[in-house]
Amino acid sequence: CIGIMPTKTKKKAAAEGKKAAQKKKDKMVQDKTFGLKNKNKSKKVQQQIEGVKKSVYNSGDPKQRKAEEDRKKAKVAAKARKKALKDEQDALFGEALLAVQKS
Repeated sequence: CIGIMPTKTKKKAAAEGKKAAQKKKDKMVQDKTFGLKNKNKSKKVQQQIEGVKKSVYNSGDPKQRKAEEDRKKAKVAAKARKKALKDEQDALFGEALLAVQKS
């Protein structure tokens, strides 16, 4: 029986979607900064361009941003729970293990 590998269309589609979104954001930045005088020399203009970039790149779907934030919080909480469990186990069984090793 020959196993058939599933296609990777979902991953490719997601990657292409991200690339397309990034290109779209780059295009928006170019459009918003078009025509600025002394783009490469003036410090104030550079700061304005950075502000535009930040606003464009950080804008997006608020639901998606919130989901990402929730996922990060859950990851941190899980890590804290795991560390607390390990500390508790060390406190409970650490003394017993040390006593066994000394004997």
